[in-house]
Amino acid sequence: MSNAHRQRGGTFIGIVIGLVIGLAIAALVALYITKAPVPFVEKVKRPTENINPGADGKLPDPNKPLSAQQPGPAPVTPAEAAKANVEPAAEPAKADETKAAAESARYMLQAGAFRQPEDADSMRARLALLGLDATIYPVETGGNTFYRVRLGPYGQKAEVERVQKQVNDDGIPTQIIPIK
Repeated sequence: MSNAHRQRGGTFIGIVIGLVIGLAIAALVALYITKAPVPFVEKVKRPTENINPGADGKLPDPNKPLSAQQPGPAPVTPAEAAKANVEPAAEPAKADETKAAAESARYMLQAGAFRQPEDADSMRARLALLGLDATIYPVETGGNTFYRVRLGPYGQKAEVERVQKQVNDDGIPTQIIPIK
C-alpha cells in the first residue's frame, strides 16, 4: 500500500513540473513571435533625452511660448475714426486691466528644479504614482542647466491649490507659478 501512495505523489509532482515547463516554453514562444520587449530589461528613452540642443548648442527655452505676447488689434486713432465714421477706442481703465489679467491668469505647480535629469525623472515618477502628469522643462541659468518639474497648467487658483495640498500632504514641497 505504501508503494501505491508513493507512486501517486510522484505522478502529481511530474504533472506540476510538466505544467510549469510548458508555461515557460509558451511564454518564450509568445515573446519571440511578438518581439515584445522584456519587462524591466529593455529601457525606453527618458523624456529628457528627446530634447535636442539648437544650432548654437543651447537647449530651447520651454517657457518661450508662454511668454510670447500675441499682438492684438491696434487702437483706432481719432484721425482714423473720423475717416471711418466710428468712435475711437477708449483706453481701458487700469482696474479693468488688472481684473481681466487676474481672470485670465493660469498657474503651474513646480515640484522642484534639479541639476541632474535623473533626479527630475525621479520626481516625475513620484508624482506619476500620485496620479499626476508632470512635465520636465530644462532651463539654462548662469551657464548651468536646471530641470524643472512642473504640473499644469491650471486655469483656476482653487484647482492649483487643491493639487498643491495633495502633493504637499505626500511630503513633496511645491510652489505655485503664475503664467500669463
